[in-house]
Amino acid sequence: MPSPLLLAFEKGYNAIPGIIAQDVTTWGEMKQIFRELKKPEVQAVYKSIIVDTVDIAADLCQKYICSQLGIDDMGEGGWVKNSWSKYKKEFEDVFRGLTMMGYAVVFISHSTTNNIKDASGRDIGTETKPSTQSSALKIIENMADLYGYAHGVAQEDGTTKMKLTLRSPGGSGISCGCRFKYISPEIDFNYDSLAKALTEAIDKEAGEHDNKYVTDERETASIVKEYDFDEYMKKFEEDVGILMGKDQDYYAPRITQIVEKYLGKGKKMSGVTRDQAELVYLVVTEIEDDLINIK
Repeated sequence: MPSPLLLAFEKGYNAIPGIIAQDVTTWGEMKQIFRELKKPEVQAVYKSIIVDTVDIAADLCQKYICSQLGIDDMGEGGWVKNSWSKYKKEFEDVFRGLTMMGYAVVFISHSTTNNIKDASGRDIGTETKPSTQSSALKIIENMADLYGYAHGVAQEDGTTKMKLTLRSPGGSGISCGCRFKYISPEIDFNYDSLAKALTEAIDKEAGEHDNKYVTDERETASIVKEYDFDEYMKKFEEDVGILMGKDQDYYAPRITQIVEKYLGKGKKMSGVTRDQAELVYLVVTEIEDDLINIK
């Protein structure tokens, strides 16, 4: 992919030469990265964002929502706290936001193969699909232009060649798909082959519409973030004091808006616990942006 940044939710990039990777160990870190990726100077450097793996990203997002709601498990949210709806919105807002900024986003998942049974319980085939939990997978599937399965294919000389299946051959049981109806069913698994296949598919489809179609011009961090609850609470009080001294009528509702954005509607900083240090950090970070703007 062109000018890629790897968001490494799991270690697995040591064998990739020249890769620029950012380790991500919490959803709070993902939100900070999201904020950085909005900056024009960062957008000038990176064109592609690789999420590896989306399985772990989804787990961290759920953990973040649980912390925000003060629950131990998503199942505890129920209809009252609406945990699953909040998780879906949070997960979708970040990754759809990246695509809206113009980045090409690649989501990587592990695969799993399961037997398919008929009504009588008899095995009738297999299904290969992402191991990503269904709630996250539905979001990704709705966003993706290409949904492929990368796998090795044995060659006559005894070697294995990596292929990317984009359309499932009849009865193969491979979960994949594409928005481009003339895309090749299977290509070599590399960027040049993908770019060529896309160009050919778009050109062929454009020919059906008088050639009118839309175009769009458009080192490794390995330290786990530590969140010092006392430090950030002290910083929050200091920053709020400065802002309120500047313009209380303007900043009071603004501060409430930021706090509720991360802690939840009606929540106050006076009610946070040490387990929510990451959320306090995010509140302080956004308030710091307002301080920078008035300096």
